[in-house]
Amino acid sequence: MTSAINYSAINTSYPVAGQDNNSQGFRDNFTAISSGLAIAKAEITALQQNSVIVQDLATSSTTVVNNLLGSTVSNGLYSQFNPVVYNIGNITSSGTLININNGPVQQVRLTANATITFQNWGASGSYSAVRLIISGDQASSRTATLATVNSGIMRTATVWTGGTSPITVVIGTNNLFEVIEAWTVDGGAHVYLKNVGEYSLV
Repeated sequence: MTSAINYSAINTSYPVAGQDNNSQGFRDNFTAISSGLAIAKAEITALQQNSVIVQDLATSSTTVVNNLLGSTVSNGLYSQFNPVVYNIGNITSSGTLININNGPVQQVRLTANATITFQNWGASGSYSAVRLIISGDQASSRTATLATVNSGIMRTATVWTGGTSPITVVIGTNNLFEVIEAWTVDGGAHVYLKNVGEYSLV
């Protein structure tokens, strides 16, 4: 982006020392300066609204969310990206939604049998995925039935410890939790599931 500020409109040789100067020259310079400041304000505001930043420019707060609004990031190197873990908490009712927009790693704790439904998949043509950590309350064996919105088809690998049709995950009372990965490339029309594994809480 090239700035649109026209600094050459300011006559830096005016006023001329040692002689009377027409006031029009002052007015022309003031107009050019005012125009340049207006353009600078607009350009700086656009940068504040659209740039990727590490902290809030007005408050110097380090709590910043950069939403790229679907822009493509390419041809780069990275050294560290840590996914946010979104804790849904206890599930006490049958209808629980896993909102993909809440982050790539989410966790739930079953306190009753529940249907867990994935929603807000990315647009078709993009790889949209979420890793779900499911634990139980250890009071009793709990079953999570996995589903997706808009009548999307759920598919598992040939070997699936959670069963098939309906796709379920059983959490026992043995201090273990399950990690499930779900992904789609067609906006959720077909959602694929992988049982990453069973792990110990202690």
